[in-house]
Amino acid sequence: MASTEKINRTRKMLQQYLEGDATFENFIAKDMILTDSADGKVSIEIPIQEYHLNASKSIHGGMIASLVDFCGALVTASKGVRLTTLSTDINVSYVTSARYGDTILVNAECVNLDKKFAFTTVEVHSKADGRLIAQGRHTLLVTSTHNDQFKNEDAKL
Repeated sequence: MASTEKINRTRKMLQQYLEGDATFENFIAKDMILTDSADGKVSIEIPIQEYHLNASKSIHGGMIASLVDFCGALVTASKGVRLTTLSTDINVSYVTSARYGDTILVNAECVNLDKKFAFTTVEVHSKADGRLIAQGRHTLLVTSTHNDQFKNEDAKL
């Protein structure tokens, strides 16, 4: 079960993306609904909109890859430390698709975090039937940690 502190921390980080300057992250995050956040885990829902689709009217692979990137970075906030990171490796395996009107569930996990790297996994499922849509791995280089509102004494870097 999620602690209120961790879900609030992750929600605050997501809100900062939405309130910031117009960036690609704003576009990716604008439809996200944070449903759960625990130590090293984040779950979100996204209702698929027309602008998420490709020419075949299914979710664009670039949208899914961007979710792996974004949620892989977002899940580090649930570890209790706010980080500045750079992607060093990202991969996505596409299994099936989603269409306009579907809702997808994105579950991200930070499987390891040390002073130099964060290793994350991300799975995308259909909310309606639970089928796996895609899964990805995202490795991030930790370039700095910030001693601000996300600081947590339990996080060891």
